[in-house]
Amino acid sequence: MKRYLFATALAFLVVVLPGRDGIRASGSSYTVEDLGTTSDGFVPVVTGMNASGQVSGYVNAGSARAVRFTDRIGWEYLPDIPGESYAMAINASGDIAGYYVVGGWPRAFRYTSGTGVVETIALMPGGSMAWGFAINARGDVTGYGDASGAIRGWAAKPGGETVVLPTPGGFAVACGINDVGQIVGSYLTADGYQHAYRLEVDESVTDIEPFDGPAGTGAACAIDDAGHVGGSATSEHGERAFRFLSREPVTLELFASKSSTVAAIANGVSVGWFTTTDSVEQAFVHSDANGAANLNHLLPADSGWNLHQAVAVNTAGQIVGHGKLNNVTRAFRLTVAVPPDTTAPVISEVSATPSRIWPPNGALVDVAVLVTATDDSGSAPVCSLSSLRGIGPRPDGSGITGPLSARVRAVGGRTYTLHVRCADEAGNSTSGSTSVVVPLDTTAPVITNAQATPDAIWPPNGKMVPVTVSVSATDDVDSAPQCYLTSVSGGSSYDAVKTGRFSADVRSEKNADGSVRVYSLNVQCSDVAGNTSVGVATVVVGKDSGALTAFMRALVVKVKQPLRLQRSRGSSR
Repeated sequence: MKRYLFATALAFLVVVLPGRDGIRASGSSYTVEDLGTTSDGFVPVVTGMNASGQVSGYVNAGSARAVRFTDRIGWEYLPDIPGESYAMAINASGDIAGYYVVGGWPRAFRYTSGTGVVETIALMPGGSMAWGFAINARGDVTGYGDASGAIRGWAAKPGGETVVLPTPGGFAVACGINDVGQIVGSYLTADGYQHAYRLEVDESVTDIEPFDGPAGTGAACAIDDAGHVGGSATSEHGERAFRFLSREPVTLELFASKSSTVAAIANGVSVGWFTTTDSVEQAFVHSDANGAANLNHLLPADSGWNLHQAVAVNTAGQIVGHGKLNNVTRAFRLTVAVPPDTTAPVISEVSATPSRIWPPNGALVDVAVLVTATDDSGSAPVCSLSSLRGIGPRPDGSGITGPLSARVRAVGGRTYTLHVRCADEAGNSTSGSTSVVVPLDTTAPVITNAQATPDAIWPPNGKMVPVTVSVSATDDVDSAPQCYLTSVSGGSSYDAVKTGRFSADVRSEKNADGSVRVYSLNVQCSDVAGNTSVGVATVVVGKDSGALTAFMRALVVKVKQPLRLQRSRGSSR
């Protein structure tokens, strides 16, 4: 009785094995990889794949043994599993669900990758056997077995009890589970017809009616995290691959085939196989964006592969399955081919800090360049300064000092153009630029004081008197404007002579009409930019000062008295 149930369950499983086909394309859409053999030369049967590309499976090495494939390691036998063992599914952590057979009795197991521990999953109440077929990211395992003489689906959390799934009818299997907790499988309706179903998280059952109605036949094991179910169902044209989300199943395969099935779904991409009218199996893929295609049409023409069954697909779009390489049976893994990147990055902004330099005092100023750029590869392009050009005299001391930094000299009227280049990993590049402006200095110095020494000459005795000029000036850029005496005016050309940068000789003489003479000592101050301003310092000759007037009054008083006066220096004759 028990052996009969085991055989019945396996026969039922054959109905729900997944299949898939793919889109037609003129060029290669996938690269294909031979997954090779175990260390002792056996070609595995692949059963599942996780998001990182790890693959579960088993080999027929006299007796079946569970294996796992990992990049850079290859195929490994799972340790410490008794009897014949089958790895049927793998989750994101590399944990595996499957079953082993000892003495003809199958038992489900969970292999935890982090600890290497193999846990035998408890049987259902009244049960004697169980097959493990699926595992999600939490480590929940689902499968089917016997419970008090009936084949039922079950689920088991890590360390928890095995729960009988609430499916209608007395016969049901569970063979798929997603990370949300939805479970998919097949069951017998009250009228004895096999339908696919989805068990929701609230334990309600969604029946998936076949294309040809309630009396048709359907089966499913594929489900993704969005709840898409994949499998096969009968129609007026035979058994056809379907995808189901709600209401009714959708046919995925439009080939002239005898039958087809979906084996796996991830992110809405379905894979499986179809059987041609010549009874040849061909792997296919389907997506809403591209429709259905024979995977063999999406390989390089000289690949040497004939892909028969696509068994699993992951969220990265990788596909694993079985086929022949140069007529030798092998397991394959497909990876979406990345077309050559010929698109250059896009520069949206280039800016310099500072973009305006003041004051234009000739100093060297450090400039930082900011570039905002994107690339269709998703990776940030690498940007750097490619050249620095200055409009005006050669920028001595200016130059590029780092990938995005430069040093420029603050020369008024100069514009520096900083050119940048951004390149992606494929070597595509684009250029941009920004400018740094040094405005011209157009403001003249401010003369704050111009003073002649002496500024008054007495007596007007006709002699030449030396005079010096002192000038004070400020500038908004130049810290020390250059000042000098330009000319002296007043009297005739013989009466005033410029003798140095800040000196002159003037004649101590009144004007011909007896009025005081004023000499103007004209000064000029210039900044580095050549802006100039002028000023005047004055020298007065022949003007009686207040002190001299007082002296003369005192002298008049004393003259009235009999007193001999001694001529004082600087008095009038």
